[in-house]
Amino acid sequence: MQAVKQPGLRLSAIASSLDFLMPFQPRYSDLLNEQHFYRNPSILELANRPVHPVTLRQLANFGHKLTEKKLLSSANFVRTELPIRLALKVKELQELNFGIANNYHLNQVYQSYCYCVNAFRRAPVINSLEDNDRFCRFISHVLDDHLIILPHLMMGSLEVSVLKSLSQEKLDKFISSMIRSRISRRVIMEQHLSLSKSFQSQSNPVLVKPQNYIGEAFEQGSIYEHLRLTADVVRSFLQSIYPDLKMPELVIEGSDLKFEFLTSHLNYIFEEILRNAFKATISAMLKRNKTLSQEELVKLTPPAVVVQVVPRKDSIAIKFSDQGGGMPKDERSKVWSFGKSPELASQYLKNFYKMSRYDLPDRPPMRDHQFWNVGAGRADLESRTDEKKADSSTGERKDLDGVLGDLGRMESSKKVQKSTLLALARRPFEYTLGISLPMCKVYTDYWNGTLEIYSVQGYGSDVYLTLGKIGTNHDKLQLDRA
Repeated sequence: MQAVKQPGLRLSAIASSLDFLMPFQPRYSDLLNEQHFYRNPSILELANRPVHPVTLRQLANFGHKLTEKKLLSSANFVRTELPIRLALKVKELQELNFGIANNYHLNQVYQSYCYCVNAFRRAPVINSLEDNDRFCRFISHVLDDHLIILPHLMMGSLEVSVLKSLSQEKLDKFISSMIRSRISRRVIMEQHLSLSKSFQSQSNPVLVKPQNYIGEAFEQGSIYEHLRLTADVVRSFLQSIYPDLKMPELVIEGSDLKFEFLTSHLNYIFEEILRNAFKATISAMLKRNKTLSQEELVKLTPPAVVVQVVPRKDSIAIKFSDQGGGMPKDERSKVWSFGKSPELASQYLKNFYKMSRYDLPDRPPMRDHQFWNVGAGRADLESRTDEKKADSSTGERKDLDGVLGDLGRMESSKKVQKSTLLALARRPFEYTLGISLPMCKVYTDYWNGTLEIYSVQGYGSDVYLTLGKIGTNHDKLQLDRA
C-alpha cells in the first residue's frame, strides 16, 4: 500500500495566523523599492570597503595609556568602521528574496540600518575633545534607537517561518549573522563611550591602566555570585506561579572563579538555562505525583539543580544538571534553531503579542533625526540629550516601554541598567517564545564558547556551557563579526 503523502501547510492555517503576521505597509518605508533596494550606490560602495577585524585586547590598547590623541583616534575608528559594518548588513538583507525583505519587521531593520549608515557618513572628522563629546552623544542615540532591532529580528524570523519563505538552515544563518554583527557594533561603540567617560573623569592628561585591562565595559565577577543571583530571580518568578510549592535548590560544585565578562551577557545565558531547568523540574515533579492532593504536593521537595564549575587554561566549563524529565530525541536538534514549524511559529508569535506592555514604534526612530545637518546637528543632539534626561527622570521611554525593547539593552553592562536588561529572560513563564536557547547559543559562540544539551527522556538533562576567557593571548577576532 502506497503511503499517503502528508499535505503541506494549508491556506486555512496561514489565514488563521494573519492577525499575528505584520504585513508590509509602504507608508512606513521610504526606502523599500527596487531602485533603492538593489542599486543604492553609496551603500554598495561602503559594503565593498574592507572591514578592520579587531580583538577586545586590541581595542582595549586605546585605553592602556589613554591620551587625547588616542581618544580622538578611537572616535575616528568608530566613525569610519561602523558605516562599513552596517552597509554589509544592508547588503545581506538585499541578498534575501525581495518578498522576504518586505516583511514588516525585517523592513524596519533594513530602514534603521540605511538611515544609520547615512547618519555616520555625515559625521565630520573628530579633531577635538568638543567634537568627541558631540560624537559620543550621537552614538549614544544610535545605541538607543537600535534597541528595536533585536525584537524585530526575532518576530521577523517567526513570520518567515509561518509562511515557510526561507529554509531553516538559511534562516538560522541569517539571524545568527545579524545578531553577531549587532553585538560587535554595540561593543565597539560602548567601549569608546566608556573610554571617553574615563578620560573626562581623570585629573592627569595621561591615564595608565593595568596590563590585564580589556575595557571599561567589562566587569570582573564571581561565577558563584552570578549563578546565585540569576537562580534567585528565576526561583522568585516560578514561586509566583506555584506559591505553595517548594522550589528546587541550586547546588554549586567546584571552584568559585572570578573573571572579566560582559555581565549582562553572562546573566542572560545563566538565567535562560536555569529558567528551563527549574521549570522542567517542577513540571516533572507534578507529573510524577499527579495523583497526590494539594496538601500532599506542598510537602514534596523537588530535586536540586546541580551546577558544576571547572576552570581551564583559556576557558571555563560549567555543567547544569536537572531532573526535569528530559527531552524527546527528535526535539533536541530543533532547540537551537530560530526557524520553527509554521504551527509552532504561529504559537510563539501569539505569545509575543500577548506579552504585557509590548510596544514598538511604527517606524525607525533614527528616521526622524538629522544629526549632522549644517546648523541643525548640534541643536538636534542637544535637544535629544535633554529628552533622554527627561525620560531617565521619569523612568519611562515612550516608544520602547516593553519587555522586548528592554532586551536590546543586553549589550550594555552598566550598573544603572541591570534592572531592565534581562527583561526577556524574566518574561512570564507561560509565554514560551522558542528563541531562548538559539539566542544563548549565538551569544556563547560569539565569546568563543560552546553550548550543548544531553538529555535522557524520563529523567533529566545536562547542559554543558564553556566560556572563553576574554582578553587572553588566545583571543580570536571577536569583533570581526561584521
